[in-house]
Amino acid sequence: MKLIYTGLYIVSLVILLVSLTGGGVSRSLFESLSEKTIEKTGFQKSYVQSVDNKIDDLIYKSKQIELQIEKIKKFFSSDKIDESRYSREESKMLENAVYTPLVNMFILVYRIFFGVISLMVLCFAVIFHLIYRSLDLRRRVVRLEEALNTGKFV
Repeated sequence: MKLIYTGLYIVSLVILLVSLTGGGVSRSLFESLSEKTIEKTGFQKSYVQSVDNKIDDLIYKSKQIELQIEKIKKFFSSDKIDESRYSREESKMLENAVYTPLVNMFILVYRIFFGVISLMVLCFAVIFHLIYRSLDLRRRVVRLEEALNTGKFV
């Protein structure tokens, strides 16, 4: 019984530490857990990246049109056009606006869930500890009563 409640105390501590360090040390564990949960609902990261790439392509095409308009404007002047402003960039609009906050929300939910599980395991450990101490106290009282009845003091 002593081994059970000691093990439960240790398990509770480990789960609580994992839960508390979920923003840093064990973040990858919670990220993978959250991403798997999101993928099971049908909202896959590859779909988000595909839509983001299409959005980036549309933005790039509009920038190319702007560049052509600027070239036509600057055709008669000697000003140089900064073509680096019109290069293709990855904006990740949808991923940053929807997917990442959703993953962070699930990370927070899982961390809270693990914290609650840790407290429940701690409660079970305390219950087992109290039961063990009660049984041990009864055993010691019985031994003391026997010692008093027989006249042998230990």
